[in-house]
Amino acid sequence: MWLDRDRTLILDRNRDTWQLPLVDCSGDYVGQVVGQIVEPKACMVRYFLVYDPESERRFPLPSDLVVQIGDEIHCQISPQQIARLPEYKQQLEREHEILIYQIIDRIPYWEESLQP
Repeated sequence: MWLDRDRTLILDRNRDTWQLPLVDCSGDYVGQVVGQIVEPKACMVRYFLVYDPESERRFPLPSDLVVQIGDEIHCQISPQQIARLPEYKQQLEREHEILIYQIIDRIPYWEESLQP
C-alpha cells in the first residue's frame, strides 16, 4: 500500500481524473492519467501517475505542474523534461522525488514550507 519507506505516499485511483488526457506546455498529448499519488496526512495529491502509450511507460508527474483540470489535464512541463522523468516502478522513495524535482527545476513540496 505505501510507496515509500517513510509511509507518507499511497497510490489512489481517483475517478475524477482517471483516464483524463494529459497535455504538455506545447499543447501536445502526453498520455492518460491512471492514478494519483497522495500524501494522506496532508490530504494532498503530490503526483499524477501518467501512462505514455508511445513509450509504454508510467511516470509520476508532480501535481504542482498542473495548471488546469477539465476534460484534459494541462501542465507546465516540456517534452524534454517528460522524457527524462523516471519510470514508475510501484514505489516512490525520496531519492526518486529529488531526481524528479531536479529535472523539472522546481522547489520540492517538502521544502516549500521552509521558504521565507
